[in-house]
Amino acid sequence: MRWPLLLVCALFAGCHASPPPPPTTADLHFPVVVLFGNTSAASYANASALGNMSIGQLNAVIGPPPLIDSQFAIYRLAKLSSTHNGLWLMANPTGNTPVTFTLERDPKSGIEATRTLFLQRLEGQTWRTDLDQRRRALATEQTITGMLALVQGD
Repeated sequence: MRWPLLLVCALFAGCHASPPPPPTTADLHFPVVVLFGNTSAASYANASALGNMSIGQLNAVIGPPPLIDSQFAIYRLAKLSSTHNGLWLMANPTGNTPVTFTLERDPKSGIEATRTLFLQRLEGQTWRTDLDQRRRALATEQTITGMLALVQGD
């Protein structure tokens, strides 16, 4: 008589597992890189630095930009926006602005997913004469800052 009751309880206990808490900046391993639009990227050394972004980069955002931490965990900056209103942003079209956002885990993470994101940025840089060399270097790079340097380097 107890056996069916235990089985039913075990089945229902597994169905109501709570989802993991949403990530916060405390979950990130710094430095992190944010990929804005198709060509712009920036590195942030700590959570305080991540709270201020270039107005130009914010203007390049099409959907939640990916954020990659130094251990290749990939997140999205959902609801990314300036803490200032539109009038202030129009009066200050350059420089930095404090920002707010919500971190969301990306379904893909890891070094290969990171390389794919950086390769997409690199492929858009059609003016480069050394794209093949940069692609090869990106395929062997082991750090987030090294990958960023390959995409941003002159």
